[in-house]
Amino acid sequence: MKNQLLSRMCMAFIAVLFFACTDSGDTDPMDPDEPVNDLNFPFTLTSGESRYVMEIDGVEVSNSAEILNTLNVDKSITVNFWGPNDFEFASFYWIPLGTGTYETGHNLGPGNGTNGNNLFMTAFVKKDNQKYYAYSSHQYGFLEDQRIPNSSCTVKILKFEGKQTTYRHFNMTLSLFIGTVEGQFAGTFRTQDGREVKVTKGQFRIVRELPPGAEIID
Repeated sequence: MKNQLLSRMCMAFIAVLFFACTDSGDTDPMDPDEPVNDLNFPFTLTSGESRYVMEIDGVEVSNSAEILNTLNVDKSITVNFWGPNDFEFASFYWIPLGTGTYETGHNLGPGNGTNGNNLFMTAFVKKDNQKYYAYSSHQYGFLEDQRIPNSSCTVKILKFEGKQTTYRHFNMTLSLFIGTVEGQFAGTFRTQDGREVKVTKGQFRIVRELPPGAEIID
């Protein structure tokens, strides 16, 4: 009887281990029920312009926002923020498609460009031209030695209308996200040597419409 009980306990332990890991061996962080970071502030971006605003260590920064084309448009969007004379001022990689609240480290499963590994949501912002990261300094997030302890970013997608669309315009064939995405974010971003910035009251609104005369390709 004792042997049977011990055997069942071992099998249960093995099952828990199996479901806690992905097929590629990557640890699968679970999104918590409550946001890790404070998103209790109003969303105020209402114009048609694609913009973001946030505070980095209490200093407000605002500029243009866009959705980038990536190898993983089938399962995520990547949001990019411009800074003063800086194309890569901040980026949020691999936000799942659709409304919801997501934490950096969210596992999207196997991804293109990951050499067979899983894809994890990551982010960075810059201060004084120095990059600070949430979850990992590795864009795809699967390298354990580049994960950043005690860093995190919460992104809440409030509105997600649209999809990746292929169309023809002026004899060119293009594929871009067409639609509107609105979101809020906040987090603690760190360097690998422990330096830290706090991002608060972050929000973005991105609007991209088909250009006049464009023809959608099925």
